[in-house]
Amino acid sequence: MLTRLFTDFLIISVTTSLVILGLKLASPLLHKNYTARWKYWVWMIVAVRLLFPFHFSFATSLVQINVPEYTMIGTVFQGDSSSNAQENSPVATQNELPGHAVEPSGHMLSVLDILSIIWMSGLVLFLLFHFIGYFLFRKQALRWSRPILNQSVTATIEQAFKEMNVKPSIAVLTSEKVPNPMLVGFLKPVLFLPHENYTDEELEFIVKHELVHYKRFDIGYKLLLLIVQAIHWFNPFVWLLVREAGREIEMYCDETVVRGQSLTYRKRYCEAILSAMQDKPIRPSALSTNFAGGKHTMKQRFKSILSMNKKRSGLTLFCTVILTFGMLAAFTNVTNGSSASFKPGTIYSSIDGKQVVSYDAGHSYSINAEGNVSISYRNGEVTAKTPLKVDMTRESRNRGISESGFFISEDKTAIVYNPEPDKLSPLHVLISDDMGKTWNDTTVQGARGNELFIGFTSKKDGWMVSGHSRGAGSALNYVFQTSDGGKTWEEVGNPNDVYSEHLTAAGFADKDIGFLGFRYYSDYGPVIYWTKDRGQSWARLPVSLPEKFDEYRKNPLSPIFNGKEGLFPIAVKDQELEDIGTIYLTSKDGGLTWVYDESYDKLKS
Repeated sequence: MLTRLFTDFLIISVTTSLVILGLKLASPLLHKNYTARWKYWVWMIVAVRLLFPFHFSFATSLVQINVPEYTMIGTVFQGDSSSNAQENSPVATQNELPGHAVEPSGHMLSVLDILSIIWMSGLVLFLLFHFIGYFLFRKQALRWSRPILNQSVTATIEQAFKEMNVKPSIAVLTSEKVPNPMLVGFLKPVLFLPHENYTDEELEFIVKHELVHYKRFDIGYKLLLLIVQAIHWFNPFVWLLVREAGREIEMYCDETVVRGQSLTYRKRYCEAILSAMQDKPIRPSALSTNFAGGKHTMKQRFKSILSMNKKRSGLTLFCTVILTFGMLAAFTNVTNGSSASFKPGTIYSSIDGKQVVSYDAGHSYSINAEGNVSISYRNGEVTAKTPLKVDMTRESRNRGISESGFFISEDKTAIVYNPEPDKLSPLHVLISDDMGKTWNDTTVQGARGNELFIGFTSKKDGWMVSGHSRGAGSALNYVFQTSDGGKTWEEVGNPNDVYSEHLTAAGFADKDIGFLGFRYYSDYGPVIYWTKDRGQSWARLPVSLPEKFDEYRKNPLSPIFNGKEGLFPIAVKDQELEDIGTIYLTSKDGGLTWVYDESYDKLKS
């Protein structure tokens, strides 16, 4: 959960940085032509965007941002002798659902896990530093404060409240612990003055300025910026955003106070700010408004205050920023190889016509006595009927479906079947994207056979393998892919010229890298062929196993992938064809290399 959150915020941080950089580069032009009002709101929109951990996903994008996988294989992929290597009846009945949820086999912290812990630690420390600093500063300011007793000063303040149409519910105090006039507090704000030695005009400017902040709830704006800065503390562009937004808060306030006033009035207002800046330079809390500011900020504020040029309202700028966010979403696609939002699915294999569960995600299928096929999700929590009905009077191998022709995930359910099992007719694929509420049936031209495998690596990208016997111990197999969620399928290549036997497994790590597993034949296996070029060429995958497995027959089961990490289960039988259990190969580079890892083994004692 923490790693997923970190990944989502990292994605947002990277993409939004482009907007921040663009706005910063355009700042000279913006300050010259647009009022501070719209720049104030534009920075707020960018800050709010950074606050929510979600991003848009589009089928096609010009830019791909790859984020490392957020979990280790041991946590995501589960193994159990009863689910990964057990051979069940060829077809599950309604009362016998294949597979069950199993506990994770272990957990190891990945680099991304460690980074997410560092990120959260930094976030907490950042907030603690600023909130503790705020409460200590406010406590000190109140401790050394006193009410204003000078009647003339009190009268000026009351008149300013009246002109600003603000009820006199805000306490106005003097405190030697504040560097210059400022508004402090969320629920009960207090206006602090470092002293009472102001002229009536200076005091009027000061109070009006701070009351503008109060009416706009600018302290709430600053709280938003502080939280965003805490979440994205690792991103220097977000620190830039906070600085620029803080400057626009003050400039918008200045703009409001001097709106419609003469140049003489504006000059006196600047003189009042300069007078306030002469006080003791104590660093105030970030959660307060400040009448004065740093030298660079004040230079920009004075230039804006004294400018009498008419500026644009900024509606075009506002719409441009909104459009920019939309364009970033359309042209930038962020992935972690396996699509972090794509939930895993139950994957089946088939050995000698018997069902084997390669990976149990807690979902399954069943067929009742009438032949109606149903799907169960979340260990039976949700059930759904499919449009598929098979002829139960026929033998299980001749009903037009294959146990390995099911892929069942909460995000994508796919069933490949032959509507005319007596013929090599075009196969059909049933797809549901809403846990069986609705189904789409697509005909896959050129796909034929009764040894069927199907799976998806994301909501859009999937693969399907069909095979049919051409004689004793021989079969032809064909590979298809989809990139639109199963609406259309394209044949991408097959290994028939180099190896043509009966399949036991199939799976793809991505569009290019795929694997086909075959039942042992001339040797004890495992026999695995793979492609690195989307099926255009195939070669046998070299597999190195300990010598102790040499005497056993080894059948590969369908591989399982989570981004770059993969598991390749291999079912092991002895000389009498008794089930020994399952051993595993692991990959950390998207299936390019595999090694035997005994820590995953599920062998019977």
